[in-house]
Amino acid sequence: MKLPESPHLRLFLRRLALGIGLAVLFTWLALRQPQGEDARLLHEEFLAMGTIVSISLYLGEDQDRADALMALDRARDELMAYAQRWSAWGDGELGRLNQRLAEGERVSIPAALQPLFAQAAQLTHASGGLFDVRIGRLVEIWGFHDEAHYRSTSPDPATLDAAVAALAQAPMLDAAPLAYGPAPAVRFDFGAIAKGDAADRIVASLRAAGYANVIVNAGGNLRAAGRRGARAWRIGVRHPRPNREQRVLATLNIDGDEAVITSGDYERYFEADGRRYHHLLDPRSGQPARGLQAVTVVAPSGALADAASTAIFVAGPQRWRETASALGVDQVFVVDADGRIEVTTALAPRIRFADDAAVTTVR
Repeated sequence: MKLPESPHLRLFLRRLALGIGLAVLFTWLALRQPQGEDARLLHEEFLAMGTIVSISLYLGEDQDRADALMALDRARDELMAYAQRWSAWGDGELGRLNQRLAEGERVSIPAALQPLFAQAAQLTHASGGLFDVRIGRLVEIWGFHDEAHYRSTSPDPATLDAAVAALAQAPMLDAAPLAYGPAPAVRFDFGAIAKGDAADRIVASLRAAGYANVIVNAGGNLRAAGRRGARAWRIGVRHPRPNREQRVLATLNIDGDEAVITSGDYERYFEADGRRYHHLLDPRSGQPARGLQAVTVVAPSGALADAASTAIFVAGPQRWRETASALGVDQVFVVDADGRIEVTTALAPRIRFADDAAVTTVR
């Protein structure tokens, strides 16, 4: 099949193919098990929220396979509805709210959106503004909202500076957000928390339906509960600079109820003049954050781990530990710009890194 002529679309398709390959790798790590137990494992994979989402169940001895397949279908439909609701550029509730903001209105925040708005406000405050869901206009200027039409050069500095100044002057979110604005320069983008929250919701929904052993992976935003048969779920964390010989940087087991989420400069990016420009933007400068390649956070909830991994990445190599502490997460590892790894003492005993990894344990 001939590739499309658009270089941006070709780039998007190559990245999608890479993502599928990584998803397959993750699935192999998380799900491989002796053949005799395969019949009790159900798996569904689909595209949503701009990424590949996989949901897997491990059935109890008395659970019906057909019923479980129906539960997976309901979970997929629930996630698709969630994705539409939280799309910053779509026609769901958040997209319509953003459109009214752009028109200069003060907007009421729909009741269904208020809990995550409130959590985002709390995390913005705790991170000192390193995590900020008001960042959508900056994402748009960089072109990271549309993978099929990535930029090939950095944006006009004057346009970017004006957007950063407007964001700094815009009102912050209230702790109990019922309304916001007027703030025509603000576009809400929950991309740094919504995938984690979605994974939380899918796990909670399936557990409420009676499925105690479940794992959800939304493009590297992973949430797991229970076990994979006789052993824990096994998680692989991808290498930020993979090659043919090494695609997994670390592995760890989840035996219980946890989220494991990674933010990296390899997820959405373009390269120009020998420099990588990625989607993890510093709200204070409007520029891609520098100093780290990847951050992995293990936490009780996907929403917290998602937001924390972003804030810690933006904090950079000098401030990441104090940012993690402020957000209340203690199981973290970071990969710096030179490939060196720092891992917290709380995470170090349970994670295994590749043999040649340069790892330092820190408090």
